Amino acid sequence: MFYYLVIIIARSLIKIFWQMEVMGRDNIPKKGGLILASNHISYLDPVVLGTSIDRKIYFMAKKEIFDNIGGSFILRNLNAFPVDRTKADITAFKKAITVLKEGKILGIFPEGARSSSGGLQDLKLGVLKIAQKAEVPVLPVGIIGTNKIYPPGRKLPLFSKNKIIVNYGIPLYFTRINLKDKEGQKEAIDLLSNKMKELITSK
Repeated sequence: MFYYLVIIIARSLIKIFWQMEVMGRDNIPKKGGLILASNHISYLDPVVLGTSIDRKIYFMAKKEIFDNIGGSFILRNLNAFPVDRTKADITAFKKAITVLKEGKILGIFPEGARSSSGGLQDLKLGVLKIAQKAEVPVLPVGIIGTNKIYPPGRKLPLFSKNKIIVNYGIPLYFTRINLKDKEGQKEAIDLLSNKMKELITSK
């Protein structure tokens, strides 16, 4: 209930202060486990993703933002769970697999951190390992414009009529790629990265 209440409020605020266009929404499966792999250019990105689809998203987020008790309470009630980016976080990995095996959507920013330039940074391999283990597709997503509204370094977003675009690609499957092999890793990362780059440059 809390999740959908926040989504309703967020959608209203986006409609009032900005403009948002969602492209490729029909590419999102109506049911079943799925990973949304999105670029990350602003603190607004999780909110924008959550408001762009009807299905609930469970976000994997850096553990540092859970340090505040109040913030942690809100994040956990919005289905976010922490991951330690400094090591192989087995607890977070198992939580992600459980979410996907239950037929839910997992939201991940595979760059591991926000991009200050707005371009796509190198992707981490973790998202693909999770996809293989859970046997689910990865849906690449490109977000455009949130960095102009809420750029790195600002404490509050700019309330101006800038446009946000959320561009959904088609599901990608990595079940047949050997991620234990360096060539397989490069092939998988390049495939996902190239698809994401296409989505953030097409309007």
